[in-house]
Amino acid sequence: MPNKKSLIITAFITGGTAEWRHPEDESRNYSRDIDTWINTAKLLEKGKVYALFVADHLTLFDTYKGPHNYEFAVKTGINVPKADPSHAVISAARETNTISFGITFSTVSEHPYLFSRRLATLDHFTQGRVGWNIVTSYLDSIGTQLLNDEPFPPHDERYKRATEYADVVNGLLLSTWRDDALIYDKENGIYIDPDRVREINHVGDYFKVRGPAITEPSKQRVPLLIQAGTSQKGQEFAAEFAEFVYTLGDPDELGDKVKYIRTTAKEKFGRDPKNIKIIFSVRAIIGKTHEEAAAKAESYKDNEVPDRAAVQFGGITGIDLDKYDTDEEIDNDERNTNGVQSTARVYFKKANNKPTKKSLLRKQPGNGPLVGTAEEVADELERLVEKLDLDGFNFNSAILPGSIEDLVELLVPELQKRGIFWKDYAVPGGTFRENVYGVEGQTFLPKDHPLYETRWTNSHNKEEFDKIFKKNLETRKFSRAQLNSAISSKGLKRPAPNS
Repeated sequence: MPNKKSLIITAFITGGTAEWRHPEDESRNYSRDIDTWINTAKLLEKGKVYALFVADHLTLFDTYKGPHNYEFAVKTGINVPKADPSHAVISAARETNTISFGITFSTVSEHPYLFSRRLATLDHFTQGRVGWNIVTSYLDSIGTQLLNDEPFPPHDERYKRATEYADVVNGLLLSTWRDDALIYDKENGIYIDPDRVREINHVGDYFKVRGPAITEPSKQRVPLLIQAGTSQKGQEFAAEFAEFVYTLGDPDELGDKVKYIRTTAKEKFGRDPKNIKIIFSVRAIIGKTHEEAAAKAESYKDNEVPDRAAVQFGGITGIDLDKYDTDEEIDNDERNTNGVQSTARVYFKKANNKPTKKSLLRKQPGNGPLVGTAEEVADELERLVEKLDLDGFNFNSAILPGSIEDLVELLVPELQKRGIFWKDYAVPGGTFRENVYGVEGQTFLPKDHPLYETRWTNSHNKEEFDKIFKKNLETRKFSRAQLNSAISSKGLKRPAPNS
């Protein structure tokens, strides 16, 4: 591969696996045992893996044979039971030195004022080794459980709300305390200088938050900003905010989305496209020989849980496959899902755009599984990097801890031998952001990031910074308006909806 780049490698866990029936799978322990989290983090740190990427779901996958039918979600163990990852991450960070943690937090989970405290606390207690994976959620049951039984908002409205949510959280974390606000002056009895604390006075369509934040500035000020999801709105959200993008989809079409994110970031938000690190979801089943890998893959199939795939499909897309006969084509109207649109489109495309219950359950989204030796898997990874302009990969596990052991003990050494994965962290003991950018001292956002100047430094007094903050918000709103105008006038071409 010409101009080889060092890859970003992360490991993805949801708190369970699809093959929990497998005799070697121990994923059951993630919902109840802190040592399981600690041991996983230690193993990944041994392999110099960048981060443990933690998925989270707020409610049950209760669409299949529904509505609100939780029976099959609990029976098949699809993302249930789940523990709050915040507590696990703090414990795992304490027992490790450098590995970071990308944690999924939804913009519908809690009020942004409270959530800003959660993020700052995580950044403090991990010494800057966390990232916020910003998601809008998709489960219909969130309306039932968290929104007073109101309908779950439509997809595009969720992204509009998420943009405002991010504005509030980032404003609280970056703009309400000056870097040197906490002076801890025992002699004069002044803990925090009130002239170095301010309000954001946010008034929007969804939130009204005065501020200031209740937490002091943390090591990164704001955790590494991650975005997952490649719907059209998701791509545009990533172009403005994300430093790190997690993608899932058809490799034949993902290249256009990667290009669109990078182009939009540059043309509409003035960002260096190289400062957006894009990783791709991969599931690899690795053996010392091809035959060993194939045998593992077959053993995983033998332990599949009946109905699990249908429960997962229903949760992700909002479509209940139980309404259809095996070979009946899915109604066109249902394909315009309010769930994860990019993933749903991958399902439908893999079923040759004539999806039936049978074909959808046979074809899962994502790349893989890649089955083979470390050499064979590494060959495919290099091909994908070159084809799609990727920065790395997020590895899903078939079984735990077996899949992570294979990643660390088999694949990582092969990638290191090829010169496409580091042999040690760029900044041992450093923050998530320092290691992602490979620069010691890069604990804060790059200078080209739209939020860079919203950090209140000791270069400005309160009155000066008030003007900077307001101007920055106006500039970003203008950039968003320009983006929407360019799309409406077809001056900026989005990737095709089915890509």
